Amino acid sequence: MRTRTRNRVLAGTALAVGVLSVASPAHAALPAPTADAYVVSTQALGGMVAVAPSPESTYPSGGTRTLIGLNVGPVATNSTLTATTAGNPADGTASASATVDKLGLDLGVASVSLTGVNSTCTATPTGATGSGLIAGGSVTVGLLPVNLQANAPANTKVDIPLVGSIVLNEQTTDANGVLTVNAVHITLLPSLNGANLVIGHAECGGAEPAAAVPMINPSVAGMGGGAVLAGVLATVYVRRRNARSAASAV
Repeated sequence: MRTRTRNRVLAGTALAVGVLSVASPAHAALPAPTADAYVVSTQALGGMVAVAPSPESTYPSGGTRTLIGLNVGPVATNSTLTATTAGNPADGTASASATVDKLGLDLGVASVSLTGVNSTCTATPTGATGSGLIAGGSVTVGLLPVNLQANAPANTKVDIPLVGSIVLNEQTTDANGVLTVNAVHITLLPSLNGANLVIGHAECGGAEPAAAVPMINPSVAGMGGGAVLAGVLATVYVRRRNARSAASAV
């Protein structure tokens, strides 16, 4: 009889733990929302100077960073380059954007012309979405221009003979749910130092809202609470009965 009662107690406790475990909410992987954005970043190309992420905004603290024109390394533009990031720990959201109206790249063996570069990223505790688009563009090798697709689908790859490859609207997501968007990602051949050039970078990841308090569905809580109470009462009953039996034996 003792064994049967003990089994009932353990079963009630297991039920309570199981119910409460099912009710536990899922949490975002990041401890706080994050975001990063920049318009241009290039590695050194032969004797050319590398270009650090420019202009760059990172959340936290976020905000808008701008440059009026940029002529360094392979990059040439008179347009305004703008990078913006923001976030809100209270609801776990973050956002990033990078834009420039017109920009040119001199790769030595080829030249690249881009217009209307616009990358965006928006993240919530449940995931992130974004896009990296261009209004138009072309790559010229010698005298032969190759047009780049405007508003290309995600991860559209274009192979450029004697130069390397270009990925338009490049999108990747890491294990923490952080989305990285590059409007244009150029990878040169090993014979050209295998350099990377990124135009229009937006990156963001959401987090569990800082103000959120995990709640259990009232109906489920009632089931769990009842099971726990039943387990406690059964334990008390068994202990009292055992104590009475011991007293009677004396």
